[in-house]
Formats: sequence, structure tokens, C-alpha cells
Amino acid sequence: MGPGCSNCPVLKNSLYRSLSDSQIQTIGCAFRPATFRRNQILYFEGGIAQHLFALHTGLVKIVKSLENGKDRITGVLFPGELFGLESLTDSSYPLTAVALRDCEVCAAPREEFSSYMRTNPEIAIGMVRFLVGELKRVRTQVTDMSFKDARMKVATFLLSLITSDNAAADNGNVNLVLPLSRQEISEVLELSPETISRTFGYFRQEQMVVARGRHLVIQNRTALEGVAHR
Repeated sequence: MGPGCSNCPVLKNSLYRSLSDSQIQTIGCAFRPATFRRNQILYFEGGIAQHLFALHTGLVKIVKSLENGKDRITGVLFPGELFGLESLTDSSYPLTAVALRDCEVCAAPREEFSSYMRTNPEIAIGMVRFLVGELKRVRTQVTDMSFKDARMKVATFLLSLITSDNAAADNGNVNLVLPLSRQEISEVLELSPETISRTFGYFRQEQMVVARGRHLVIQNRTALEGVAHR
């Protein structure tokens, strides 16, 4: 286990929460640190699935290639998240992972991680707990996409960024640097870029959010939460 492991956000998630320090150190030996620069590909769709990853710092987007040759962003990952879990069961990755910012990750070879799970029931149980949590998250995401209107979707997305490492409070406001362009946000939320722009305009008019390019100030978090959960 490396010198930064004690403060790693990944160790706080449900996969590791029930493990002892010695167990964490044992599984930590399977992970090797690596650095990826902005726009660098961590793995690509159709590539041989050899590793699973833990995101320590930075942001990663997950992309699906469409039949028309375009790419569709299916999600954004924040520090503390595990990804590339398909490597545990599949021979190839079904999606592409790209660094949105400079990233520090830890990568574990699939065979080593699988071996740790076979010999450590607590880790296997933790993985089941983690995957159940992921299933709930995806179910919530599907519900949001099906039943929330544009303002609710955008508000929910902006609020999700507050817990990431790119949010800073200032005099009651929250300053953000958006990890995605408005075009990319429209892909994630399944809205048109024009709808995203109109929604930001509404938030500005209601003095909830001020946006200048990718720099954003949430002026009234309570009101934004009211829009997200109405």
C-alpha cells in the first residue's frame, strides 16, 4: 500500500468500509498507481479488459460509441469511484474511459483482484454490497431521466458537482468549474444544447446560478435543491 493510501477516497466507499487495516493493506498490494493526463484514454471500447481502476484525483468520463460514428457520454466519475469492473467478467471493455482532467488512479490486474476476492470473503461481500449500491444508483438515474424535466435534470447535475473536488464555498456561494461543455452536459442529461442554455438562463434570472463559460457560481443552493426535488 502506497504512502497516499491512508487518505484515498476509494477506501471510504462501500467496498472497503467493513475491512480491517490489514485487509486493506493486503488488497492495496494489488493496485498500482498511475497518472493520466487530460484527454488521455485509460481504456477503450473493445479493448482487452485487463484491469479495474480506482479514481484517486481528477475526473473521468465514460463514453459509448454509436453506430453513426459519434460518441455518447454515459457518465462522469469523481474521486472515490471504482470503474472498469467489467474486467472481472468480460474479456473486453464495453465502454471507453477518458480523463477529463489530469488524474491519479490505481489499477489492479483482474486476476490478482479476483484472487483476493476468492481468498477473502469480506472483500467478496464488500463487492456485492458495492454492486448493489451501483444498481440502486443506476435505477435512480434511469428514473431521473424518465420523470424529471429539464430544469430538474440540470439542477440535479449541478448539485452532484458540489461534493466533488472542484467545488469551493465563498461567502455562502459555491464556485464550480464545470467538467463538461454544454454540449457534453446535454449528452449526459439527454437534452438539447439549446435546452441547457435556456435552463442556465432561467437559473440566472431567478438568481440561483451565474455562469461564465465553464465557471459557475451557485448563489442560492437551497432554491436549486428545491428545483431538483420538486
